[in-house]
Amino acid sequence: MKTRELFTVSIYCIIISFFNAGNLYSQIQGEIPWPTLAESPWPMMSHDPQATGRSPYVGPKTANVVWTIDMPYGILSGPALGEDGTIYFGTNSWLPGDTTNYFYAANPDGTLRWTFYTGDTYATHPGFLIGSDSTIYFCSSAGFLFATDLAGTLKWKYTSGSKIWKNVMNTDLEGNIYFPSFDGYLHSVDNTGNLNWKINFNGGFYGESVVIAPDGNTLYVGGRDSNFYALNLDGSVKWEYTSQKTWSVPFIDNDGNIYITPIASPAQVHCIKPNGELKWIYILPLNPSSIWYSGPTIDSNGNIYFSHEVPQYSCNAITSIDYDGNFRWTYIFNDPIDGITTPLICDADGTIYCGSTYGYYYYAISSEGELLWKLPLDGYMVDNSGAIDSDGTLYIGTHLSSATIGQEKTLIAIRDTVTSVQNINPSELSYSLQQNYPNPFNPITHIRYSIPQSSRVTLKVYDILGNQVAKLVDRYQSPGEYDVMFSAGVLVSGIYFYRLQAGNFLAIKKLILLK
Repeated sequence: MKTRELFTVSIYCIIISFFNAGNLYSQIQGEIPWPTLAESPWPMMSHDPQATGRSPYVGPKTANVVWTIDMPYGILSGPALGEDGTIYFGTNSWLPGDTTNYFYAANPDGTLRWTFYTGDTYATHPGFLIGSDSTIYFCSSAGFLFATDLAGTLKWKYTSGSKIWKNVMNTDLEGNIYFPSFDGYLHSVDNTGNLNWKINFNGGFYGESVVIAPDGNTLYVGGRDSNFYALNLDGSVKWEYTSQKTWSVPFIDNDGNIYITPIASPAQVHCIKPNGELKWIYILPLNPSSIWYSGPTIDSNGNIYFSHEVPQYSCNAITSIDYDGNFRWTYIFNDPIDGITTPLICDADGTIYCGSTYGYYYYAISSEGELLWKLPLDGYMVDNSGAIDSDGTLYIGTHLSSATIGQEKTLIAIRDTVTSVQNINPSELSYSLQQNYPNPFNPITHIRYSIPQSSRVTLKVYDILGNQVAKLVDRYQSPGEYDVMFSAGVLVSGIYFYRLQAGNFLAIKKLILLK
């Protein structure tokens, strides 16, 4: 992961009386460097070892499908993204007596790059990651942890002795891999496939994700029957938090606070301090209501989003609370019980993305709780959280039942149109960054720029403290003129700066958000 980039703007010295910078800064959430993960836009399930589910890039604001792939066995695991844009994902087949399960790599244009044959009956599950040493780690329900290189060649295979299920894998700052197995053991395996240790106590651990503290020194995992645990890297217990069992993926914020959603009615979110003390509890004012498998997400301003069932209304909903646990809004899905059981994800401006486990729709909900779009799934189910690429493409995998073959349109790429002026002679172009329009704006503005030669281009937005709040472009582009839409989402009113770098060219301009 890349270090948060800071820059000093010496031209402007701005004091905004209505802007409480100190309070906002305490809530700002940014990327945490993790040198053992690939420097890619989405190297693992839920994006990062803290399982925030938050992308530094702006995702699609329209349901514009740019391509689909027909994977006949369906897609259960992934996607995750490599440093070169490769898309990695796995099948959902579960045919008795058949060993047809695969792990795939596809190019960003949707063409298949390679196929890895797992050789077991059971599906490849969502929790996998890409290491900085170019190793891809993924699991199957048969109890195997696979490690391949970027060409899909097996490096080693570890046998756990039990199913490895759901959203299960993480890596520490030394490259060790951690995952719980279905029999309640927590495994630590080094990056050569050798077992460091495995532990099981107090009924064992539940087979969801292990998350890791921002400093890399503490593992967090839910108990199989109850409670939540903080462990040292040698597997010893640091502290135990008393709660009902947690089946969803927890996450950790930049200050090290841990957020869990125990199985309780009414639905609840617990914020736990790094020392194991309770910070606050939010209890949903709907009873009965419950949170099962879906994990919450946190946006760059510290707002928290979680999905839950509302049985008395026969529906699902997403609720947002702020960084201190105060209610913001609830969005109720008008469709039948839509079963949002996978971790939520959000983009740089707080848009939430989630899909139906029962095959109804895939949704994009704004940071203010408004429906941006929904894409019909036509009965195809979503059991993964999706992945957001640096160009704003959202990749999602879908599947029918595990005994169905001949499935269609199971890998979907969704991307807004970024306007590029074509057929311009590069000799007529120069490096330029234009003033955004409109300016002031609320909440959408356009940024135009031109480049005379192919180069890697980054376009980022910063607040007045130098904190990056959005990454709009980070990829190689051909010569041309470009028009990029920026949606301010959850950002507060104030003055911001956008910074374009293309090769040795660097330009910075000011933009004003008035809500």
